[in-house]
Amino acid sequence: MEFLKKRQNAIIVFIAAVVLFTLIGCHRSLTKACDKIEAAFFDKSQLSAEGYYTCPGDQLENCVKYANRLLSVINGADWSGEAYDTLALARQALADALDDGDISDIYDANQQLIAAVEAVEALVDGGAVLPESNDDYETILSDFYSAQSVAANSAYNDYVDEFTDTTLRAFPTNILRRLAFVSAPEKFE
Repeated sequence: MEFLKKRQNAIIVFIAAVVLFTLIGCHRSLTKACDKIEAAFFDKSQLSAEGYYTCPGDQLENCVKYANRLLSVINGADWSGEAYDTLALARQALADALDDGDISDIYDANQQLIAAVEAVEALVDGGAVLPESNDDYETILSDFYSAQSVAANSAYNDYVDEFTDTTLRAFPTNILRRLAFVSAPEKFE
């Protein structure tokens, strides 16, 4: 306590406490705001004019379902071995990434799924014969690519950009967020 009896030491401790609590408060509030922005990726309150959900997370969950349907359509085809396995692994990777909720992992897994679907499509377009199925191959592909388009064109990245531009790049937040170790919300790209 002798240390605090000197005026300059007390001022230094006071300033250090103010800075520390400011950084802690900045970290908590900005982290909460960033988490809220990233939660919009899975926000099911976003509806299109046609009445379906437009959030990327929901659309990518639909893509997992369309990949399941595509797997059932190509199952049993004599050409489907490697294509089936690749599609199954990519579908599972996206499902796991969606469960984990890391947007950059979701994006990477989604790119793998798109490549796997395109590989199956190339085989079928090249003359590979599909086995009999109750599911329509063309409808599955159309639904898959429609859901991909909605996910890619959602307003989520615009929300991230707007938040970054208006909040994280504004003074003094642009300095405080770095000192408080707050990173910007992840974009779906």
